[in-house]
Amino acid sequence: MKIPWVVKKKIDTPSDQLLEQIKNLLFPPLKLNEELQKDGTSIKFHVDYSVDSNLDAALIDLQDGNNDAVVQKTINSVIIRLNNARRLLEAYPLLDNDAKYIIVDDMSEELDIREKE
Repeated sequence: MKIPWVVKKKIDTPSDQLLEQIKNLLFPPLKLNEELQKDGTSIKFHVDYSVDSNLDAALIDLQDGNNDAVVQKTINSVIIRLNNARRLLEAYPLLDNDAKYIIVDDMSEELDIREKE
């Protein structure tokens, strides 16, 4: 049975292929796992590999005072995947030769980023 609202887009142009590659890099599909419980029943669960979920989980752990090897590995993985996305998009920063240093900022004031109330 086909679900009418689920339409798989045909990927046929180089830009479609690039977009799909970046989407899979940053937001890969959920992985379905199954685990057998002590009582013999099994439960199914999804594993989310997306960069936003991984970064969110690592930040929550850091806020809770947990900075173990798993948190460091997660942060490193997110950085690598974001750098790979930057490379695929060719989104390199343009540096002025006269600049002495770079300041990293979250752009919240420029973009007017606010949590919904």
